[in-house]
Amino acid sequence: MADTLETGLRHRLRRALRRIESQHVQMRALLQELEEMARSKDAAGAREPLAHLRDALAAHFELEDQVLFPALHGLSPDARISLEALSEQHREFLAELGDMLASKRVCDAEAVARLHASIGEHERREELLLEEILGKENLREVR
Repeated sequence: MADTLETGLRHRLRRALRRIESQHVQMRALLQELEEMARSKDAAGAREPLAHLRDALAAHFELEDQVLFPALHGLSPDARISLEALSEQHREFLAELGDMLASKRVCDAEAVARLHASIGEHERREELLLEEILGKENLREVR
């Protein structure tokens, strides 16, 4: 029975990690597009990719917060504080994107570049935590 549960958990974790990795690639492309729009000072053109980024990030963060992070917490209860910090950062990113959409900062190239860098650093922190909890070998195995 324990083997069946472990196999099931491994399968769900593998599926979630693949979806998350695919979404990370998509987010990077959206952020790059948004940065290009912001640098061109095309506020009208930047609003649509910004709204698309916000919606895509909201769905992505939901997957991490509702599926991945609880699974990681189950595997490593000591990771709770780190996982909560990552979830809090999700809420901060979404609030920042909402503020940008509600203001003229949508084409503020510096604000967009900072957001892009912050999300990249966030992704690196997630990856390090995954490696810490699963180990590099196991991480490769579930991917």
